[in-house]
Amino acid sequence: MNTALKILHIDSNHPILWEQLQQSGFINHEDFTSSKEEIEDKIQDYHGIVIRSRFKIDKKFLDKATNLQFIARVGAGLESIDCDYAIGKNIELIAAPEGNRNAVAEHTLGMILSIFNNLNNADNEIKSGHWNREKNRGHELDGKTVGIIGYGNIGSQLSVLAEGLGMKVIYFDAETKLPLGNAVNVKTLKDLVSKSEIVSLHVPELPSTKNLINKNLLKSFKKGSILINYARGEVVDIDALAKS
Repeated sequence: MNTALKILHIDSNHPILWEQLQQSGFINHEDFTSSKEEIEDKIQDYHGIVIRSRFKIDKKFLDKATNLQFIARVGAGLESIDCDYAIGKNIELIAAPEGNRNAVAEHTLGMILSIFNNLNNADNEIKSGHWNREKNRGHELDGKTVGIIGYGNIGSQLSVLAEGLGMKVIYFDAETKLPLGNAVNVKTLKDLVSKSEIVSLHVPELPSTKNLINKNLLKSFKKGSILINYARGEVVDIDALAKS
């Protein structure tokens, strides 16, 4: 390993990454406070970048990074990087699509439990000295149908957790994905949302997923159903959702 290879950590990450890179012979530097322009002024000195979501890695930045060999993002998506331009410069792109699989799936399940049991509302009311038992009576998840849009690392893990609570799982994915447990693959988004009490989004931000949840699709949602977005904001047409 060439000990001269230098990596700039632009965002904080787990100490084990720093330690293992150091053990492998890399030289680690960190800069969590400089502006993007200030980073651009010195990025030519580095062979690798480790980033979360601090700023976008665009063409201007990449043109300054004349010695860059890789960009590693501590996260699942690479939408904050001009991927085509980076690949054209022979820069390797590294993501961590499995890193937060269980954490996000559990958090999604926590959101579902909170909504169906009015936990946030009840908690706020009790703190204000009010006990509205009937108003905040919850609903069991057993037998409810959750429709998962995007059956990748997170979506498939949510599928497993939801089935563990007795929920029915259906899913839609642009690619062919084998089901886990008793999950059922449906062929269209309209079919999925029309059958689901809960619709949970777990897709990347791509041109094909922008406004995936739009005015026309919202018309097919079950009355009173719940939409949970653990993807990116651009996936949902917020104006259409507010009017639905």
